[in-house]
Amino acid sequence: MMIPKSQSGMLCMAVVLSLGVSACSGSEDASDAAVDAAQADPAETSGENGALAEAPTLADGPDVCFKAITKHLGADTKVSEITSFFSTGSEIDSSDSRPQGQMTICTVEYQSPDDPRKLVSTRLDLASGEFSPPQPIEITVMGNAAEFNLEDYLVPLSQIDASGLASVMEAQKSKLGDVYSRYAWSGVRLSAPDAFNDKHTLRLDVEGRLASNDIKESGYASVSLDGRTITADHLTP
Repeated sequence: MMIPKSQSGMLCMAVVLSLGVSACSGSEDASDAAVDAAQADPAETSGENGALAEAPTLADGPDVCFKAITKHLGADTKVSEITSFFSTGSEIDSSDSRPQGQMTICTVEYQSPDDPRKLVSTRLDLASGEFSPPQPIEITVMGNAAEFNLEDYLVPLSQIDASGLASVMEAQKSKLGDVYSRYAWSGVRLSAPDAFNDKHTLRLDVEGRLASNDIKESGYASVSLDGRTITADHLTP
């Protein structure tokens, strides 16, 4: 969900994947709906030898998905958005039976190597450890579509350092511990420019149980592309 950087009028780009997921900037409800759709369990498939790959975890680093994507596509590839989600465990979400920290989603939207005007997406199959074939993304612009420039929503993988998020996460322990009786990092993402940011940012998602009443709550923080500086802090209520 994106707003062009150099526009006099507000435009909204909805990316519609083959799965039928769409979102439009300025709407948290739309964003949450896209997240819920993305967090659906992937199909249980296996590699060519029939063996299941070991699912990556946050213990491998907050950039584990980013590293896999860079290895698959190359550091010069221009990407729009990256989404990686991790299990929070049953102590925080009773419906989650997977171990806390286990990766559940790793996807990327990137510039098509065949047509630089277009976006494609691929998803890491956690069972086989292989990425899916690229799928086309339909871009719909609400506003003057002729003024839309995809380059405004792309950044080379080489300019992103999600590994720096580890120190940011560590620095939040005391703050989060004061609010949540228990919490877990649930997402590490690359967000494209939108109504709230005029450039790409990294995003950390957290989910936990409030110490005051044990209600499940979630939050997030936007972080600079070098993974070092929090630019928007919404981690706690």
